[in-house]
Amino acid sequence: MTALSAVDAALLAADLPPLRQVALSGGGTIEYREAGPAGAPAILLLHGTGSSSAGYRAQLAGLSDRFRVVAWNAPGYGASTPLDAAEPTALDYAEAVAGFMDALGIARVAVLAGSSWGSVIALNLTVARPARVAALVLSAPNTARGALPAEARAAALAEARRNLPQPGADRRAVADRLLTPDTPEPVRALVERLRDDLTPAGWLGAMHMMFTTDTPSIIGRVECPVAILAGTRDRMAPLELHAEKLRAAKPDAALHVLEGHGHMLKLEAPGRFNTILRDMAEGRQSPGQEGRK
Repeated sequence: MTALSAVDAALLAADLPPLRQVALSGGGTIEYREAGPAGAPAILLLHGTGSSSAGYRAQLAGLSDRFRVVAWNAPGYGASTPLDAAEPTALDYAEAVAGFMDALGIARVAVLAGSSWGSVIALNLTVARPARVAALVLSAPNTARGALPAEARAAALAEARRNLPQPGADRRAVADRLLTPDTPEPVRALVERLRDDLTPAGWLGAMHMMFTTDTPSIIGRVECPVAILAGTRDRMAPLELHAEKLRAAKPDAALHVLEGHGHMLKLEAPGRFNTILRDMAEGRQSPGQEGRK
């Protein structure tokens, strides 16, 4: 990974908008951050399992000139109320996003973007509620694990439960799995802080959800434009095992391959990430295939 550009460094140094909370009609609250004009087209950002709304600081800063940019803390993260279901499904999370949009008065988003686990939620919402999403961006996407045979799925879920993240976990080790060894220190410092909003309830709900869906089997049902972003050095969701499988199932999706980057593309390459989101929000979809093919 090359050194940060001046533009990227400025995006990463931007202050985060304050946390807000909104009550949902069915009970509970969602915690979130928001920037940009309230009446502008909306870009909604969904984080991964070990992250939070704070992971989208560069998008909240860089896209709020023309868009209403909203990043949630998923149910069970930060001060967001966990889902009622003890073993939530992908559709439970998709409906939670729809309820969150309702609470904010957002009928349709110009772009729904999800990173890692968030990409799984975003895809399921787009399939379940197509009228609510004008364009879909999947960053460091995950194929999920719903296609595993029942016995293997049960064993993998049990292992995930045993590996519940602990508050005292080595942040450096966690960042090592998400980033590359030569990731600039400002990016690494931000990633190391993202686990602060992770709770046991949030983690367990997310883990269970991942075993209830198989994203390659449903992405073909998406009717809106789709962009897929993947780093060539992503060890959490390797390109060939996740992004390329999704692209094969959705050949008209634009695949953006970011050479030299890992799993946290919104922070590792914020300028390029923002350009892709802005293009999608404004109805421009490049053919993709940046970097290695």
